[in-house]
Amino acid sequence: MKSYIYSLLMIIFLISCGDKKDTRPGDNANQTDTSKPINHYPWVQSIHAVLGVPFDKDSSDDYIIIRDQYVISYNKNTNICNWVAWELDSGWFGSVSRYSGNFIADTSLPENFYHVKHSDYTNSGYDRGHMVMSEERTQTAEDNKTTFLLTNIIPQTPDLNRGVWLRFETYCNDLCWNQDKELFVVSGPIIHSKATLNDAGIVPIPDSCFKIVVVLDRGQSLKDVTSSTQVIAVVMPNIAGISKDPWENYQTTVRRIEYSTGYDFLNLLPKSIQDTIETK
Repeated sequence: MKSYIYSLLMIIFLISCGDKKDTRPGDNANQTDTSKPINHYPWVQSIHAVLGVPFDKDSSDDYIIIRDQYVISYNKNTNICNWVAWELDSGWFGSVSRYSGNFIADTSLPENFYHVKHSDYTNSGYDRGHMVMSEERTQTAEDNKTTFLLTNIIPQTPDLNRGVWLRFETYCNDLCWNQDKELFVVSGPIIHSKATLNDAGIVPIPDSCFKIVVVLDRGQSLKDVTSSTQVIAVVMPNIAGISKDPWENYQTTVRRIEYSTGYDFLNLLPKSIQDTIETK
């Protein structure tokens, strides 16, 4: 009799458990639809972030700066950006002259952050490398000046900055000018070593630099991205001796950049589309 009652209770228990979902942290079982993207930064309303604001597991070192010209995640621990995101089409190009003053400390940062100065780069052997390049913001003097804020700058070797990196920038600009494309771009450093400019322990020297470019026709946006949309991803080493290399030599996948940086890019796209365009 006791055995019968025990067996009956076990059956009731197993039936009741079968209706419950496993809600362990990090398990997908407690999500109603894992294919739907989650907007981790809903307050960032910007043309430059319509494909999603990149995020990683630790948001404490992502100080988000929203400008009319671009969006930045700035790292208070490294004193340079984690990434810069911007939209680019032919409408951003104009005739204003390149800003001619020193690179500019960004006073929009909190007071307790270190404000990188022009002189931090002086005599280091490294260029002040733009993420959003000067030429891409030439409609107004203010647009152009914002590209010289040091939050938009990372250390790059002259061979990278003035060579293969510049050729890729020119290729992207030509897509806008000659093919009337609209680009959504994310760029930034990849840092693994502890080297800093002038060994001062202030501004880290990236081991390499990445750029992700989603290529659309002008006027298209998030809803127009499909599994056949062109995406160009590059990672270029921050070294000497590559000035004449073709930029195509450094093509990679978005997924490999995500692995190297820890950031999830293009995260407002449906999961199925992400899985396709981030791995090709």
